[in-house]
Amino acid sequence: MNESAKAGAAGFDSAESFERTVAAELRVACNSKGVGSVGHTFHPSAFPDVLVNGFGVEVKYTQRKTWHGTGNSIFEGMRDSNTSQIYLIFCRADLPEIRWRRYEDCIKGVRISHSPRYMIDMDVDESFFDDLGIPYTEFMSYSRPQKMVHVRKHVKERVGEDEKLWWIDDENTHTLPLQVRIYRLIPPDVKIRLRAETALMCPQIFKGSRQKGKYDQAAIYLLTQHGVVAPQIRDLFTAGSVAGTDRGGNYLLRSLKHIESYIVDASKRLDDALFVEYWGDSCPVKKRIPRWLELADHYAKDFKPSVEFFNGKYSNTLL
Repeated sequence: MNESAKAGAAGFDSAESFERTVAAELRVACNSKGVGSVGHTFHPSAFPDVLVNGFGVEVKYTQRKTWHGTGNSIFEGMRDSNTSQIYLIFCRADLPEIRWRRYEDCIKGVRISHSPRYMIDMDVDESFFDDLGIPYTEFMSYSRPQKMVHVRKHVKERVGEDEKLWWIDDENTHTLPLQVRIYRLIPPDVKIRLRAETALMCPQIFKGSRQKGKYDQAAIYLLTQHGVVAPQIRDLFTAGSVAGTDRGGNYLLRSLKHIESYIVDASKRLDDALFVEYWGDSCPVKKRIPRWLELADHYAKDFKPSVEFFNGKYSNTLL
C-alpha cells in the first residue's frame, strides 16, 4: 500500500477510499494464505472496521501533518465480540505514508469530549496501558465505573495545581449540562445561589485586590460544575449591583453579607466530594462554615472574615 500511495494510485484520497483499499488488500493477502474471509462493516461506529478470522483491523486516515488521532471510546460499546486482537492501520495522506501497529501499543492516553476516547500516537514509546500497569485485554474487560477509576486517576496525575477535571467522575455523581449559559442571562434567584456556592467553594476570592488569579477558581467552579460562563467574574462579588448602593469601603464584604443565608444553605446541601476537590479535604456539614471562615481569614489581608460574617459567631472557634 505504501508503494501504491507514493505512486499516486487511486484509493488513498479519502478516509472512505482508504478503508476500502485496506479491506481489498486484506482479501488478497488472506486468499493467498488461506487464513479466512474478510468482513468489512462500512458502519461508521463499528469497531474494528475490518474482521479477519477473529482478528480486527481499525483503519485511520488523516490529511493533517501528524501521526496523532482520536481512537475509539474506552467503553468499546460497538466492539465486535469475536475479535481477539486488534491492529491499527493509519494513513497519513500528506506524505503519503502508511503505518501499522497493535492497537493498544499506539494508545498514548485518553481525551474527554462527550465520551472518554483513546488518543492515538503512532510514535509513542510507552502506551497508556504501560503507564497504568494494566494490560489492554484486562482493561477491556472492566466495567465502566472500573475503567473511569483508572482513567480519572491517570489524568489527575497530569493536571496542574489550579486545573480541575470537569468531565463525568468515577461514580457518575456529576454531569455537566451540554449547553453553556452566560451568567448575566440567568434568572436572579439562580444567580444568588451560584454566587453563594462559588464564594463558599472558592475562598481565594478573599485574596488582596492586587493579587493575581484571585477569581480563577471561581470561574472554573462555575464552568465545571454548572456550565456557566461569567466573562466579568469579578463583578459577581464587587459590583455595585451586588454590594448595595453605598459607595466606598469593602464591596466584597458587603456583597457576601447580603447572601449569608444562601452560603449557609450551600454548605448544607453540597456534596462532600466537592469540598475534597476544592478545599483539599473532607469536611462534615457542621464544620463547613467555620472551616470556610478559617480559609477566608488565611487569604484576606485587610479584614478578618470570621469577625465580619455571621455577627462574629464563629470567630472564637478559630483562635
